[in-house]
Amino acid sequence: MIEIPDELENVAQFHGHLCPGLAIGYRVAILARKELNLQRSEDEELVAIVENDSCAVDAIQYINGATFGKGNLFFQDHGLQAYTFIERNSGKQIRIELKADIFNDASKQRHELIRKRNENIPLSDEEQAILKESRQEFLSKLLELSDKELFNVKKILIEVPERARVFQSLKCASCGLMVMETRVRVLNQKFYCIPCWEKKLEKK
Repeated sequence: MIEIPDELENVAQFHGHLCPGLAIGYRVAILARKELNLQRSEDEELVAIVENDSCAVDAIQYINGATFGKGNLFFQDHGLQAYTFIERNSGKQIRIELKADIFNDASKQRHELIRKRNENIPLSDEEQAILKESRQEFLSKLLELSDKELFNVKKILIEVPERARVFQSLKCASCGLMVMETRVRVLNQKFYCIPCWEKKLEKK
């Protein structure tokens, strides 16, 4: 069994479990740190743009310090294993893409078992053992392969997202909760949060 690096153990503790998706994010985060000579981002000196919302993103939050709360983590819902990193001070930008052929070794049986699990179809003890073993094999592969075998790294040049801004909050006329002014909807000269505004429109 492959030895798990201490830093990955810490990431798994933060995430809740160790899985192939988390291992991908760990490898991406470490590679980005090396390529851009990064320290963990304390503020917004690093920008990360992720194109999926998988387990991998938690590793990037933990290791690189790009988080939604600080406003330096951006999600683009493309369903791609692709990750862009921008270092504001140096201006360096890279895009890290997981190579498609990494998944070629996965058996049809494994895909079928994952499909059954996703559809809440009970798996037999034997099927569960097969799935667990194949998952462990894939996890080991993700940790053993070199960066060049796993990823394409591209230098890019895109517009750098603006820094996070603090906005005023306004009170929703219906539910009474405070709403960020950029999300407020106006109806009959009153301010509403989006859910209350949608309910008002439905009643019209």
